[in-house]
Amino acid sequence: MYRETRTVEVEALRDFMVRLLMAVGCDEGTAATLANVHLEADLRGVGVQGLNHLISSHLPDFRSGKIDPVATPEVVREGDAYALIEGNSCSGPIAAIPAAELAAAKARKAGCATIGVRNSHDLFIAGYYAELMAREGRIGFVFSDDVIPVVHPLGGTEPIIGSNPMAIAVPCEGEPFVLDFAPCATLPTYVRYAKRYGESLPEGVVHDAQGRPTTDPNKVNDGAGHQTQFGAIAPSSNKGYGLLLAIDFLSGALMGCAMGTDHATEPGALKGHCLMAIDPAMFGGAEAFRHAVSARLAQVKDSKPAPEQDGIRTPGERSFATRARSLAEGRVTVDRVCWDDALGTAAEMGVAAPG
Repeated sequence: MYRETRTVEVEALRDFMVRLLMAVGCDEGTAATLANVHLEADLRGVGVQGLNHLISSHLPDFRSGKIDPVATPEVVREGDAYALIEGNSCSGPIAAIPAAELAAAKARKAGCATIGVRNSHDLFIAGYYAELMAREGRIGFVFSDDVIPVVHPLGGTEPIIGSNPMAIAVPCEGEPFVLDFAPCATLPTYVRYAKRYGESLPEGVVHDAQGRPTTDPNKVNDGAGHQTQFGAIAPSSNKGYGLLLAIDFLSGALMGCAMGTDHATEPGALKGHCLMAIDPAMFGGAEAFRHAVSARLAQVKDSKPAPEQDGIRTPGERSFATRARSLAEGRVTVDRVCWDDALGTAAEMGVAAPG
């Protein structure tokens, strides 16, 4: 993805993120929590949710007052197998982390649990929270309705659907199986990268404002607000289109929150998340389940690879390997232009650059 890179020490990047977040009003504990979420993305090679998103989305939302840096989420409705968390306009991870922990805890007692979050903001890396549940021995699901409409409906041209990420994590005998994706043909962040480097987008992933196929990123929504004058990103497929809408319903309508363009046009529109957990112990047994999942993944990996392929990977495997390598080396690779943007933002905020 990156054309120009910069290598940064892991702890220096963590400290830099913490100081940037404290400069917008977060206390040290909140800043450390949020920095860890973004850092996890960079460690895994998913830079679109790391320093990039901190600089392009998270910090601007704090600085504009959209996110309250001192808000505390609270449980406002609860039963044995469910809860609703009011975020009070807190940052997404500050509500999603306790939601994942609560889902895992309730599923241990009830077998399954669903936790809703309303009035919080972008949780950034959906797989992070699903993985939290999987590491507690639960199957974790995360659904989140995006507040910026960038995707057109199948057969349409208008950007009226968010990129709507989701994730599923399954406990195994080793690292969890983690599936984390948005069911659209590309992401607005990649549109911004194409603009940044003067490149074209792949064929077939976007339309211009008139609904004509284009590869020009300057004619397409890049996620920087509600851009009705530009074209839209395509759903990943007809099934992806349906899944985008289902995520709207699960994380938006179900939680009493907004969906699609209502986020951009309705005053006071709220964003929602939906987290679910299942305890395998209530069904075929936790140990038997982990063994069966691991055996199935091994069977898939041992199957015949396609020509010129170096092997078969399963979801999450590459990111865990990248994370382990990054931690072993003590360094992480970030986009060079993003790094320059971060230094510029830090200078504006009076935050010292890493030494």
